[in-house]
Amino acid sequence: MSIFESFTLEKKNIKNRILLSPFSDNQAEKTGKVSQHIFETLIRATKQGVGAIILDSAYICNQGQSWPYQLGISEEEHLPGLKNLVRILKEDGVFVGIRLAHAGARTNAKLCGEQPIGPSAIPLGKDYDLCREFDEHDTKEICTFFAHAAERAEEAGFDFIEINAAQSLLLDQCLNPKTNQREDRYGGSLKNRMQLPLEVIQTIRKRIKDSLLVSFFFNNPLEWYEEQEELKGQLELIEMVKMLEAAQVDLLHPVLVHVMNKISDSEISINDLIVKGSSLPLIIEGNIKSTSILKELLKSNRGTFYCLDKSIYSRNNWFQFLQKKIA
Repeated sequence: MSIFESFTLEKKNIKNRILLSPFSDNQAEKTGKVSQHIFETLIRATKQGVGAIILDSAYICNQGQSWPYQLGISEEEHLPGLKNLVRILKEDGVFVGIRLAHAGARTNAKLCGEQPIGPSAIPLGKDYDLCREFDEHDTKEICTFFAHAAERAEEAGFDFIEINAAQSLLLDQCLNPKTNQREDRYGGSLKNRMQLPLEVIQTIRKRIKDSLLVSFFFNNPLEWYEEQEELKGQLELIEMVKMLEAAQVDLLHPVLVHVMNKISDSEISINDLIVKGSSLPLIIEGNIKSTSILKELLKSNRGTFYCLDKSIYSRNNWFQFLQKKIA
């Protein structure tokens, strides 16, 4: 397999396996509209030859906004800028996605307009207001917000959406036992902590059917537990990806500190463990800042897409640089 060759994913032709993942989530206009900075950054990457792009985490509702100048997909007014950007990116043959996000407890009333909600009323830091625990009514509303955002993504012309269950945002707060201390059907076991993410996926699928591919962006469960409980994290990782596959997710996108890190003293990497639990296409990301790391990853032939560190993108003519080094 060559990272530079075109391939087909679910009947979509993609020109190469290089994916530009968001580097910053704070570059939109104050209203959440696509800014000139976002537009120029993505067009520049496209002209150099990137095969796929994920736009920054976009808030799906006002309640879900996590930071000022965050990209939005919550209102009809966000669509014209998104449509225009997607159209231009796709003219260059780019496979384009957008990451959908809800802040949960990682926000404040001044920004989002109300008391934040989350799985448990646990403070996340001085910049965030103490949240209230969500109830059954809230979960239905959250699922609807995600579904409406997915419909807007479809209308804007995106090829795929990515559900953000990382970055300490709402769905990550649900999955992490440190921030989810509930005792009802949304807390406790991994199956219960996965309840809201799975409901979100199910609701989105009902609305958009197969018109968009669905990626799931998530943290490594091993980071939730102390070293003596590492096995629990491994088992939960395998269980999680199996549940995601059963829920008809199309792509897995784990967040890793470093893509080459091994589990304890073994030779098994996190990505190896994910492949063991699921056959779904995998987006590989995690401090890929040298061609030597990329070469080593390509030997395993595990990734569908590879997200390069911004240090590589900072080079002039980075695509030609990669072709020369990887060939």
